[in-house]
Amino acid sequence: MEIRSGWLVRLAMAAAVAFAPAAPLAATAPTAAPTQPLDLFDLGAPSFTTFTTRDGLPDPVAVTLATDRQGMVWVGTPHGLAWYDGNRWHPLDDPALHGYISQLFVDDAGTLWACGSAFGLARYDGRHWHVEGAADGLTTSHVRRLVETDHPGGKRLWAVSPSDGLFYRDHGRWRADPGNAQLPHAGFLVLAQTRDLFGHPRLWAGSGSSGLWYREDEGPWQRFSAADFRAGNGLAYLLATRHEGQDALWVSVYNSGLWRLDEHGVRHWSVDSGELPTDVLYNMVETPVAHGEHALWASSRNGLIRIYHDKVQVFDRRHGLPSNALRGVSTWRSPNGTDVLWAATEDGVARATVDEGKWKTVSLLGAHQTGVLAVLVDHDPQGNERLWAGSDGDGLGLYERGHWRYFNKAGGQLADADVNMIARADDTEGHASVWLGTGAGRLLRVRDDATFEPVATPWPRQPGQRLNDMLSRRIDGAVEQWFATDASGVHRLRDGVWTSFRPDGVVGTWSVVKLLAQTTAYGHAWLWATSNQGLARFDGKQWTLLGRDIGLPGTDLLGVQLIPDARGRPILWLGSTRHGVIRVDISDPLKPRTLPADLPPSPDLTTDGALADAGGRIYVCTDSGVQVLSPEAGRYRSQVFTVRDGMVNNECNPNAQFIDTHGRFWTGTLGGLMVHDPDEQKPDHDAKPLKLIQVKLDDQAMSGDRYTIPPGHHELHVDFALLTWQHEDESRFRTWIEGFSKAPGAWTADNFREIGALPAGDYVLHVEGRDHAGNLSQPLLLPLTVEPYWWQHLWARLLFAGAGIIAICALWAWRTLALRRRQHALERRIDARTTALNDANRQLLELSRRDALTGVFNRRWLMESLQAIHDQRRGAVASMIFIDVDHFKHFNDSFGHLVGDQALRSVAETIGRCLPADAVLARYGGEEFACLLPDTELPAAHELAEKIRTEVARHAAHDAARTTRQITISVGVACRRLESEADVEILLRKADEAQYEAKRAGRNCVRDASPGA
Repeated sequence: MEIRSGWLVRLAMAAAVAFAPAAPLAATAPTAAPTQPLDLFDLGAPSFTTFTTRDGLPDPVAVTLATDRQGMVWVGTPHGLAWYDGNRWHPLDDPALHGYISQLFVDDAGTLWACGSAFGLARYDGRHWHVEGAADGLTTSHVRRLVETDHPGGKRLWAVSPSDGLFYRDHGRWRADPGNAQLPHAGFLVLAQTRDLFGHPRLWAGSGSSGLWYREDEGPWQRFSAADFRAGNGLAYLLATRHEGQDALWVSVYNSGLWRLDEHGVRHWSVDSGELPTDVLYNMVETPVAHGEHALWASSRNGLIRIYHDKVQVFDRRHGLPSNALRGVSTWRSPNGTDVLWAATEDGVARATVDEGKWKTVSLLGAHQTGVLAVLVDHDPQGNERLWAGSDGDGLGLYERGHWRYFNKAGGQLADADVNMIARADDTEGHASVWLGTGAGRLLRVRDDATFEPVATPWPRQPGQRLNDMLSRRIDGAVEQWFATDASGVHRLRDGVWTSFRPDGVVGTWSVVKLLAQTTAYGHAWLWATSNQGLARFDGKQWTLLGRDIGLPGTDLLGVQLIPDARGRPILWLGSTRHGVIRVDISDPLKPRTLPADLPPSPDLTTDGALADAGGRIYVCTDSGVQVLSPEAGRYRSQVFTVRDGMVNNECNPNAQFIDTHGRFWTGTLGGLMVHDPDEQKPDHDAKPLKLIQVKLDDQAMSGDRYTIPPGHHELHVDFALLTWQHEDESRFRTWIEGFSKAPGAWTADNFREIGALPAGDYVLHVEGRDHAGNLSQPLLLPLTVEPYWWQHLWARLLFAGAGIIAICALWAWRTLALRRRQHALERRIDARTTALNDANRQLLELSRRDALTGVFNRRWLMESLQAIHDQRRGAVASMIFIDVDHFKHFNDSFGHLVGDQALRSVAETIGRCLPADAVLARYGGEEFACLLPDTELPAAHELAEKIRTEVARHAAHDAARTTRQITISVGVACRRLESEADVEILLRKADEAQYEAKRAGRNCVRDASPGA
């Protein structure tokens, strides 16, 4: 699709006004700007990248983390140290530094320190570790923590020993603090400094058994007490912060939570106050946030705790952390100013960027089922921006004034647990309101006080009768409301009268997904709707069903959006279940025309629709991530975002997308609600450090400024790393040998170079690195010298000159043969590695076809198998069996999700044992399964379905305690000869309808689809 630029684009935008969609009345917030936009930092969760033992961590439990002056990340575990080279973690092979590492600390000079149970204290100079001891003035090997404070002339480094008190470092030596004698022998663990808290500079010390102590200047130590400070003993950590000239002291206490002392008094967070998930907190760090704000982060036994504007938020495994138990948290500021947060957990390490990132997790509503189904950003009556989120199973969430409110069935506010539509539209009197649609077909109007008014509707209220969409429009001076339902088509309310519509040509259930209004340049009003049977058009009197007659590649459609092209033509962008994005030109609504499929490939054929922002970006939600199409050089540039970019789940939900007035894109996924703010993407133009990790000759480590290779057959192995803090898998390297190669090699992901036989001489190995943003790093230059054989020296050449040209030629021929053998051996190794890679790729392909829980095929493979039968054996007969586990939500609620998961696996195994070899069994979604039976007529399929039903009922599910749980299923069977694409869709729809008929018949039964189209 071509895009004009310059004045042509402006002309096109002006022309687009004539064909603009008739915007649903009050579909978005009024033009008055809200008093304050939603704070995405407060609302969103960090996007975590995790590292486990699979990434080289020597121990699943991580205790402490730090980033040294070179940008290398170090982790302390209960058994020693490990470091991260930008690609993998490597254990430190130094017996002197084994044992429990309680803290890693980087001082103001950039020196990395480690406190360990076995060695006490060690210092890293950038190349080697040095254990500090009596020779350095440190008279104890029991050092728990290091702290740095301000001191006249610079910084002072303190070592805190629970057994021997405080030590400070002075000109390279440790000295015991004279005030140690004043401290009780109570195992002091923490230390901090404030400048003017309580009017004077103070040094604070905390003990696990004797509370909080302080001293002013060099005065005596005193125990701190205050009327509101009842922390008790068990102090775990102290952190001093300073903002706008004011100090604050944060105190974590094992048995009473978190305390803050500042000019305003004492603030306390705890389990008893309902603000903390646990009172067991470890260390704390503070990070800056946009607009001069700051956030405090604390590691705890029950998640990563963030305090922002005095509000507590907790992030745990649901947000991507490898474990809920965190031992430590640290921060590091990257060269481009990005604050990187590291978390040490009991099942690995996690990393996130602070106040930055393409995607933020906003809510985990419905994550235990199918996530967030609807989203709306509008404003309250006072003009404050607010967020609505509807979910599957968890009801409705409302975020306003910095807090979430929840409305659900359990609380009595809603009659249904599923909210799958949220819209802002006018009522028939022209008054704007927020409207809710539920999974059982209920319509609710939201009052100003956030209570809900049920609205009488003509369609039946029952499970599966989802209210998908609504819009309001003014026709002939009257406001009419339109509604799209999942099981009973389209309905209109006008002048108090309800009218139901069903176009000619509809077969069975007409499921309508989305509505869109359009007014042409001549003032004629049209309505468009996407449905399970194609695109529908309303001309003011009747609906007309459109499908392959206008060039649609398929008729199972999802979302719809009108996005004018560069010439101002109105184009409908349609989502579909099997054909990606479909575009239809409706310049003449009576003659719609499907456009060629020339967009960049979609990451998945199931696309929910498209939304365009004011900057020309088009967001396409799919089952495999979000695709952003940006105008560039006359076409669209594609960028796909997935869980690797911070999304909580790759699969979007239809009708759960929204672009707010600030250009931020919101989408509901199976894992919760996400938001993408393109303005938060900080340009990355900084070169990352390219580091030499190690050089080995024949597996023996080498060091020095020049690497000498003896004559003979030797192998030089060089490891290097690009120290970036995000998207390491996109780092690329290339190498070349100056004096041997004429040009650099290709960019690859290999962070090593192996060098075999080289002719005698001097060379330079060039190593170049490139990060995910394309930034080139300063190259590494490694001088190499390959020593000649003894007979290659000048004296040897003179000695053998008389032997003649024949002997010399023979010698060189032998040498060339040896080089060729070496080359052949290297080629054989490359072939072996290529074969192993191909085998791994085949295994990954098989995993992509399987459902992770049950081990059977997934829905995508089922659809590909069905399509393959149609494409390769047109006219073949196929049967489809749809299976739904009866009352599975009640089963989950009664026995728990673990038992529910085991029940699904048991059902899948039982079904599989009943099927013939050529059948395809897939998990269709949730508790639904589907069986594709090639070359099987309806009677045989029915007989097999009845066998499956009987076997499932007979083989009851068992939980971990071997308690019997009865399981039954409802089964629908359909058979079809696959002559065309329509037959494929009819087969699926018929099987689905038969399954619903089995449910209506009382469940635990088999029903066949009725014959006919």
